[in-house]
Amino acid sequence: MKKPFILIGCKKRQRNEFKIQEGVQPTYALLYLTKGSFFLNIKGKETTLHAGDCAIFYDDVDFRRSVIEPITFIILQFQPNPSCPFRIPVPVGKVDFLNPDRVRDSIHKYEALMDSDDPRSIYYMEHLLEDILLQAYAENLSTDPSVGTSSVEATHDVTVIRATGYIRENLDKRLTIETVCHASGTNPSTLNFKFRKELATSVGGYITAERMKRAKFMLSNTTHTIRDIAAACGFDSVYYFSSAFHKYNGLSPTEYRKQFR
Repeated sequence: MKKPFILIGCKKRQRNEFKIQEGVQPTYALLYLTKGSFFLNIKGKETTLHAGDCAIFYDDVDFRRSVIEPITFIILQFQPNPSCPFRIPVPVGKVDFLNPDRVRDSIHKYEALMDSDDPRSIYYMEHLLEDILLQAYAENLSTDPSVGTSSVEATHDVTVIRATGYIRENLDKRLTIETVCHASGTNPSTLNFKFRKELATSVGGYITAERMKRAKFMLSNTTHTIRDIAAACGFDSVYYFSSAFHKYNGLSPTEYRKQFR
C-alpha cells in the first residue's frame, strides 16, 4: 500500500529572521525548533515557539511569523501522497505532542541521516516522517476540533450523523444511549452496531472521546476553571471529571494544562 506522505527534503537552518515571514510555504513542512524562539500566527491563532517545539505548515494556509531570538531548526518538507487510498489530515500550526521525547528522538535520527542519499537511508527517513505525522494526527485529532476530517465526516449513515451531531451539541448535558437513541430515532442495539461499523467504537466510547476532546481543548486554549470545564463537558463532579480525565489521558486536568497551554 502507498504511504500517506511523500518526503521532499530535510534541512537544518539557522536564521536571524525567516526568509518567508508571511504567506504560505511552497510545500507542506514540519519545523522542529532546536534553538531560539519565534512568534507564529496561523489560522487566527497566535503562539510563541521555543526550543523543542514543533509546527506544521500547509502549502495553502496563510501565516505570519517573526523571530524573537535567533533560531536553529530542522525543517522536513513533504506532501500528501495522491496515490494513497486514504488521507491522514495532520494539524496545522504549533503541535503539542503527548510524547515529545519520541519526536525529539526521530528528529535526532533525521539529523544523522540528513546528508545521506542511499535508498536505505531515504526509506528510513520516510518512515520517521510518517511516524511523527501519524503521532501528530492521532493526538491532536482529540484536542483540536479543527483538525482535518474524521471518520464521522466520512460516513454517509444518516442515523450516525444525526446521533453524533446530537452528542456534540449536548456534551454539557447528561447523555445516555437512550437519550441519543430517542434523538436519532433508533434503538440501542442498532445504534451501537452502526457506531461500531462506521466509527469503530461504541456510543458510550464516542461520548467519552468527545468529552475528552472538549476538555483538552478548553484546558489548553481557555482560562476557564477546572470546575467550569467539567460542567461544560457534562460532569457534575470535579472529582469524577478529574478521575475520568486522568484515566483517559494519563495526566490530571491541572497537569495537562501546565504542560500544553
